[in-house]
Amino acid sequence: MSDWRISVRRNPEEVAKLVGADSSDLERSPFQRAQWLETWFGSFVSQKPTEICAATIEDATTGEPVFVLPLMVEHRGGVVRLKAWDAGVSDYNGPVMSKSFHPSSDEMRRLWQDMLAKLPKADLIEIEKLPSQIGERDNPLLEVEGVRESQFHRHPLPLDSDFENLAASRFNPSHRRTLAKKRKKLQNKGKLEFALLDGREGLETLERVLDWRAKRFADQSEATEAAKVAAFYHSLAEHTDIARIGRLTLEGEIIAGCFGTLTDKTFQLLAVAHNGEFKNWSPGLLAIESSIAQLCADGVTVYDFTIGSEPYKFDFGVEVEKLFEVKAPLTVKGAAYMGLKRALAWAKRVEGRSRPMRARLAAGWRRLGSRIAPRSAEPTVPTAAAANGDGDKE
Repeated sequence: MSDWRISVRRNPEEVAKLVGADSSDLERSPFQRAQWLETWFGSFVSQKPTEICAATIEDATTGEPVFVLPLMVEHRGGVVRLKAWDAGVSDYNGPVMSKSFHPSSDEMRRLWQDMLAKLPKADLIEIEKLPSQIGERDNPLLEVEGVRESQFHRHPLPLDSDFENLAASRFNPSHRRTLAKKRKKLQNKGKLEFALLDGREGLETLERVLDWRAKRFADQSEATEAAKVAAFYHSLAEHTDIARIGRLTLEGEIIAGCFGTLTDKTFQLLAVAHNGEFKNWSPGLLAIESSIAQLCADGVTVYDFTIGSEPYKFDFGVEVEKLFEVKAPLTVKGAAYMGLKRALAWAKRVEGRSRPMRARLAAGWRRLGSRIAPRSAEPTVPTAAAANGDGDKE
């Protein structure tokens, strides 16, 4: 008899209650903390009805959940997907686990297969951006079938000494000298001050940061998605105590800011922006540098630049950690779709023949879709971007 049993909760209120309590016994990534998930639920489920569920592994004796995986059902292009609670805002996905949950590799694979059989009907399961560790525990999802390395990477900066020693040992020397010169030039213009604020205290700065970021998006679809992310960040700052906002001012005027979350002793940087009138002095990078110095002084142990491989992150001396993903077909349609995506990725790599090959593959998908997709849904042809992860952006 197994020590564990599988359940799938589908009632939104029950799911919200299940994920909405942190305790010392639970291991979570920063983006599966209770306050983050509660805010995500309020932003993306309450306002726009979304089918969600939580797959749980429970102690067979006590009935207590020892593994909770929040999932959502996404209908796109005639293909039904099971995905993590992401919506473009969660930089890492994964389960919430009890410290007492220690399955062997074989046990985890059996539990995973049992879980897949009980989940809502879908063609694919796609869980991206899985860290290798959840808290201090190895991530058991890396043991299941369908795991592979993700296109995304994590970029932590260990704060393992005081700021001066950290900067001397980690920062790119040229980058450090350049920032020092720019900081001095701004200081010659007036009083330059930095403060790291909690969410509610820093709302004005956050609104400026989000407004500066919004001006980068000329495309309407990108602007619409950016607005959803901005609303989520605003709610996170206003209604939780994990949000932190860095504010850089010159003579009292806000010229740059950075936004992130502080969970335990780890800070996650999520957004940075500046007033374009001051771009020659890189005030956004100066805000990041000042926030690193402040968090070092506060005893924070990791400054996590999260996903995205922008060059400035490496100038600050970040490390690079692999992230993983689980992508597995659950139906014949799902298997066909995944096979076509792999073929598109291959065709893209074959430069000379990629364009005609993609055209033939696209035509094949349309023929297949006319047979297996619902009549009400036109199958979406996977694009070359989709072949690299459904268009997710680092």
